[in-house]
Amino acid sequence: MILTIIIIMGFFFLLLLISNRFWYALTATLIINLLLTISTVIKMEMREEPVFPSDLKMLTGLSELLSMVSPVLLIVGGLILLLLLITSIIVQRRLQKQYSLKIHWKRRFISIAVLLGCFSGVFFINHKNSPSFLLFNLFKVNKTFFNQQGAVKDNGPVIQFLNNIDIKIMEEPAGYSKEKINGIMKKYNTKADEINQTRSDWLNNQTIVLNLSESFSDPARVPNLTVPTDPIPYIKSIITEGTGGLMLSVGYGGGTANMEWEGLTGLSISNLSSSLVTPYTQLVERQKISPNITDLFDEKIAIHPFTAALYRRKQVFDKFGFDRFYYLDSPDKLTYTDKIEQSPRISDDSAYKETLKALQSNTETSQFIQLSTMQNHMPYDDYYSELNYTAEGSAVIPNRRTELQTYMQGLHYTDTAVKKFIQEIDKIDKPITFVFYGDHLPAIYSGNDSKKYGLEQHQTDYFIYNNKYSREQAATLNKEVVAPNNFGAMALEHANIKVTPYYALLTEVSNHLPALTIDPTESLSNRFNGKQVFVTEDSQIIQEKNLTEKQKEILEDYRLIQYDLVAGNQYSATWATQKIKD
Repeated sequence: MILTIIIIMGFFFLLLLISNRFWYALTATLIINLLLTISTVIKMEMREEPVFPSDLKMLTGLSELLSMVSPVLLIVGGLILLLLLITSIIVQRRLQKQYSLKIHWKRRFISIAVLLGCFSGVFFINHKNSPSFLLFNLFKVNKTFFNQQGAVKDNGPVIQFLNNIDIKIMEEPAGYSKEKINGIMKKYNTKADEINQTRSDWLNNQTIVLNLSESFSDPARVPNLTVPTDPIPYIKSIITEGTGGLMLSVGYGGGTANMEWEGLTGLSISNLSSSLVTPYTQLVERQKISPNITDLFDEKIAIHPFTAALYRRKQVFDKFGFDRFYYLDSPDKLTYTDKIEQSPRISDDSAYKETLKALQSNTETSQFIQLSTMQNHMPYDDYYSELNYTAEGSAVIPNRRTELQTYMQGLHYTDTAVKKFIQEIDKIDKPITFVFYGDHLPAIYSGNDSKKYGLEQHQTDYFIYNNKYSREQAATLNKEVVAPNNFGAMALEHANIKVTPYYALLTEVSNHLPALTIDPTESLSNRFNGKQVFVTEDSQIIQEKNLTEKQKEILEDYRLIQYDLVAGNQYSATWATQKIKD
């Protein structure tokens, strides 16, 4: 509140110094603040998100925007605006002499320059250690970008609007140019031809299900925690017997959408700048074209049995080209919404039934399903009548032991639901590749120092499974440690089907680079990106300097293409969105 007042007063004095009209400056400041506040309230009601700086672009379609607002509100707002303007004109004319500035023009000019310099800090708010960054930290501004709805309630419309101005997407790699990107595209056109010599053609109904399992991770791997009875025996057997292992998360207790973004786009958040912490809310809407794995398929479906208010998922999935998006209260209604006992979350079993319905509804064309199973989302209250799993050790928070038991019971229900789902997809007569992964650990453990245990606290579980119909031609991949950006290329390789040139690049990244991530030993927090590191198959953290020359070449190609797609001129955007050639 105090910082908001300081900023508003500073803006008022800037207008006053420029115009030397007290009442005009005051009225303009009041109107702008009112418009931002009212617009935020309306947008929160309609879209559950505040006004973003990028929304100002929509003023070019002002008539369409106004058509979405209640006529009564428009009339009342217009009358208030008119009243303020008329009042300011009358008062300014009558009291101009009493409220005019009587300072020398040089002092006035210097004051304007100082205030403009201060306000230029809004472009550096999220640059670490900048004056505006330190000022916002001093006033304890909530910089949680993933939950814009919650942050605007903490910060107010003005601060949150300013918070979203300073976004540096990605540092420009050395040598970036149209010629360089063209050279990389040509290189991976050839690489795709090489890879496809040993790959099978896509069947007309080729299908991939990419399943993000909320907070899924094996508690037995948590440092200083002993779990006597395994709650996830089936999933661990799938991992052991086929393709599976550990997945690197950039968050602890959160960051779901970042994992989803990496999985869908094949890009790495560790390549992005430190101020861009949530691509869904800070990046996707800025892109003209957003290449992602749905580009390869005829039908694209997203199933997210939870609210879609967070992370701007509705807008992002529309940009990504999804045909249908099933979520709580969505126009495309969820058929299965059962919950387990007192849990407020739709069960994973229901989510898998919803997915099976979608799979069985299309046997003719290729299909991609982005599935987020949300049963194990926090909080972990006393939902279940039976708590069959216990844990001991210093990682257990004494007064949250029941939460941990509830979480582990939920993991067991997920394990059972996954087993049933796999049994059902084995009965479907079309090729299905099922990618399963946990997005992050739950924030219910204690006492584990991130410097010592940071990696373990950012490792979840994954597996890739091909149903019986496609198993004969499927491959088994020996990858113990992966990142979500690997999943698209890995799914195509596991199904042993042909790739586009863009996915030839991602295949090279997956097969020849250690997994990319943000240094997990810096902090448990995911509020800011840290430095990029690489994690080897034996879970050792290494630096870029430790890579081989071949690996450095692949990394350079990858960074250049990612920069081009997210922050550059998108020379490669059409190339990256092409479908598999017949």
